[in-house]
Amino acid sequence: MFKAFISRWHTEFSSNRQQDAQEFFLHLIGLAERNSIGSENPTDVFRFLVEERTQCCQSRKVRYTERVDYIMQLPVAMEAAINKDDLIAYELKRREAESSKRPPPEIVRARIPFSACLQAFTEPENVDDFWSSALQAKSAGVMTSRFASFPEYLVIQIKKFTFGLDWVPKKLDVAVEMPDVLDVNHLRAKGLQPGEEELPNIAPPIVIPDDPKDRFRNHFMEAPDIDESSVMQLAEMGFPLEACRKAVYYTGSMGAELAFNWIIAHMEDPDFAEPLNIPGCAAASAQPSYELQAQINLPPEEIVALITSMGFQRKHAIQALRATNNNLERALDWIFSHPECEDEADNTSQSVDDENNPQSNGILTDNEPEGPRVKDGNGRYELLAFISHIGTSTMSGHYVCHIKKEGRWVIYNDHKVSASERPPKDLGYLYFYHRIAC
Repeated sequence: MFKAFISRWHTEFSSNRQQDAQEFFLHLIGLAERNSIGSENPTDVFRFLVEERTQCCQSRKVRYTERVDYIMQLPVAMEAAINKDDLIAYELKRREAESSKRPPPEIVRARIPFSACLQAFTEPENVDDFWSSALQAKSAGVMTSRFASFPEYLVIQIKKFTFGLDWVPKKLDVAVEMPDVLDVNHLRAKGLQPGEEELPNIAPPIVIPDDPKDRFRNHFMEAPDIDESSVMQLAEMGFPLEACRKAVYYTGSMGAELAFNWIIAHMEDPDFAEPLNIPGCAAASAQPSYELQAQINLPPEEIVALITSMGFQRKHAIQALRATNNNLERALDWIFSHPECEDEADNTSQSVDDENNPQSNGILTDNEPEGPRVKDGNGRYELLAFISHIGTSTMSGHYVCHIKKEGRWVIYNDHKVSASERPPKDLGYLYFYHRIAC
């Protein structure tokens, strides 16, 4: 019932197809973000800031940026397996059994130290198509990530999948030795260091194609190719339309799932709901097509009038209808679950008066946008729970969960709940750690 309720407006999660636990967790985070009422948001305990340090390999200059995240994703360092000889012997036996049509031997999994996965996370990664503002040209660039804040609950995903030559995802059946107590304080971000020089804040030049047709375009670039079906799917989930367009654009129109992950990572950006602005593109390129405008931006006037007749403001009614694809019943639910939007509309005139007369209330306010809400603290954690995937393929299988309750491990397998004497902590997919109080 719970899954059906929170998945009913999501194309994938409302189906019977195999789903990914990490994507479902982010979907749940997104729902809670949009529907939280009051000063406390339940997702605050998972939210943390990531500092990304990008360095130009030629000029050695750096740029520091921050982004919001909810999951620490660790790659599987296959080259660090501590039982390579056993793996080679198992593969030989498996091939012999397959050729002679005998039962396969008992499976031998690669055993990966957790420290190797953590080390792989900290290693610099190459930045594709990096443009150096110091050189005013493309160059080689590397990026490293560190924690700008530590969450109260740290969620770790072990990326136990890879892609074959046909781009079909394949599961990595490996065992990662996860610690019961985890200390990541050494991954705390330090910001700009003495002796480091920042990259200039200069945008890359706009390359205009040499095309005779350009004279008919008033020297603007072509409008960006945006998958409007993905925009529609995200907008129906309640996200602002312009945010949906940016998410689809910045993920290369590769589908709603990638765009959804972009939204989760950028929900706290000050310009999250601002229109998509691409230098060099015609202003009209940031506008939806006529069909999309008719479906989302221009709700039927009779439905708007019906909602306003109930006492709601017109602006709030249109916003609700846009977020629910003009569905009256869902729009009313949306209004009741987003009272802060109506409060903002009510306070608009007062805000204008305050701007015109900043001394009217005797209080000087800071107009700087607030940053993301985080519950920062020390980076020492204790394992609380983990989710495991049972099966050999990413397209099928079954999820079970282990939770540590009152000092003992309990397994949750659909309706079956029982004590777990030897929880397989090395075979999990998602791990939940709770901060240890100092």
